[in-house]
Amino acid sequence: MSERDRGIEAPDSERRRFAVPPAQGLVRGIDLTLLDANDADDRHLLILAQHPELWEAIEEDRDEVEVGGLRFNPQMHLALHEIVTNQLWEDEPPETWQTAQRLTALGYERHEVLHMLGSVVASEVWEALQAGLAHDQQRYRAALDALPGPWERQRRP
Repeated sequence: MSERDRGIEAPDSERRRFAVPPAQGLVRGIDLTLLDANDADDRHLLILAQHPELWEAIEEDRDEVEVGGLRFNPQMHLALHEIVTNQLWEDEPPETWQTAQRLTALGYERHEVLHMLGSVVASEVWEALQAGLAHDQQRYRAALDALPGPWERQRRP
């Protein structure tokens, strides 16, 4: 399927290709090359395809998995990936893409960049749920600007 068929316009192609890279193979019996990244449900499957280590846990509806010595909720992990992917896809806020480009230029791999961006989303959700704070775009932008600093402090060797 061409980029045009996948809904990727020329000005958005680099950002959208970063958000949802071309995929091959099968997930849940679905040929990934037939999916349309413009469709949120298809994007979900394309994100799931990038996490084969979570497929079994998702199918079994487990609350927690351990991957690489880290314990986390697989559904929450994928939800954070979806939020970041949707931000990148829609370029909203544009600072998400600007931060992704900056971190990539610093040498971080795409998936780690997505995790860094997801850590900012998770912090924002935490603030909303635990502290009762409304979403603050300036706080969010400041957290993006601070990357990779906070990420490096929590990064595993």
